[in-house]
Amino acid sequence: MVEHEEPWSGSVNEAVVEEWCAETTPFERVHEVLRSTTEPAYASAFADRARVSEPTARTHLETLADTGVATAVPTGRGTKYVRSRESLAMERVRDLHERLSREELTAGIRDVRDRLAAYADRHDAAGPDDLALRLSGDDEAGWTAVSDWRALERDLAVAQAALALYDFDPDDRPTDRGSHADEDRDSRGALADDRDRGATA
Repeated sequence: MVEHEEPWSGSVNEAVVEEWCAETTPFERVHEVLRSTTEPAYASAFADRARVSEPTARTHLETLADTGVATAVPTGRGTKYVRSRESLAMERVRDLHERLSREELTAGIRDVRDRLAAYADRHDAAGPDDLALRLSGDDEAGWTAVSDWRALERDLAVAQAALALYDFDPDDRPTDRGSHADEDRDSRGALADDRDRGATA
């Protein structure tokens, strides 16, 4: 007679969490929770999601804040933590660099620059801040344009940084900053002077 195993009655979600805890360190789990957090939260919330104690979560969050990965937000009841804008930007830069070729990034940068020029022509303004100074409080279309314009400027900066990674050489560290200024600028790619970069002209 064939013996059949008893059907498993546990929770699939709990099994996944247990496996996650077994394969990661407390620091890795807190960091992973931080990366998926969009609003500031107390250490206790991170502790619950990362399956660590609250003091452990707080210690790791303070470390992440010290290194610029997290931002500490003081409140009347303690400190909340959220991903820093810098770490979000760097993740976007890394993602673009991994997904897009130099040629695709170059084409994207040209497209964004064309769109920025179109905003400037359409609104007869030097930039989004210039436009914002001329708007009244109830000009919904104008404020939407300011928001979209600023988003395009951020997109341009991220794309330029991603393109610069194609030229970045961590071993290229000239000791004579004066005589190697041009080499150093070129090693930084699009983060140097756009006028000197044929790829982004």
